[in-house]
Amino acid sequence: MDLGLDGRVTLVTGAASGIGRAVAQRFVAMGARVAIADIDGEGLAAVAAALGEAVLPVRLDLADEASCAAAVAATVARFGRLDVLVNAGAVIVREPLAAVTAASLETTYRVNFAGPFFIARAAADAMRANRFGRIILFSSQGAHTGGYVGSTAYAMSKAAVVSLAKSLARELAADGITVNAVAPGLVDTPMIRKDVSEEALARFMTMVPLGRVAEPVELANCCLFLASDWSSYVTGHTLDVNGGQLMR
Repeated sequence: MDLGLDGRVTLVTGAASGIGRAVAQRFVAMGARVAIADIDGEGLAAVAAALGEAVLPVRLDLADEASCAAAVAATVARFGRLDVLVNAGAVIVREPLAAVTAASLETTYRVNFAGPFFIARAAADAMRANRFGRIILFSSQGAHTGGYVGSTAYAMSKAAVVSLAKSLARELAADGITVNAVAPGLVDTPMIRKDVSEEALARFMTMVPLGRVAEPVELANCCLFLASDWSSYVTGHTLDVNGGQLMR
């Protein structure tokens, strides 16, 4: 199946683990030239070693505007251009409403909303030269539902990403750049395994028609479609991937 991704230059954030790592693996398998970016240097090195010389590891702090611009610049310097951005990097601080502090709220805002804005803007600047680009941002099912107990700030930040994708899609359409978001339900990642008990996962599964959590590769496959030539007329859209839990 030719998705038109062979040789396409792709920058994946949050690539040291979870969804971002799965995205990087799938894009490399499809022949893309991939820069992998994350703040976790050790995890990033492990993924780079597994994927080999096909990838460029880049340290990235999504909370820092200059770091976002530098990650894009490093990708262009290595590969000559940028075709695709997949921003899978995020942070979640689970706290009951009364415990949310200004500092934790600021961290969530900087990484989950300001970060996507700054790296998407830098990517768009690089993509304009070729009048082609695919920007894929990660939202969450929580953007639609308000999230669950302890995830108010996270859900709020991910709702902002839905609006960001629409705004960017409108502004960048004339430059040949599409912008879409992916909104997963529960995905089997280290973030979830660290924060959610087995009992809570079991209760959650009773609400999912497919009866299971998603595997990271299933989200990666959605990104393949949105980055491909097959999605050339899709922009400003949020793709919900939640096993049927949220039917609107």
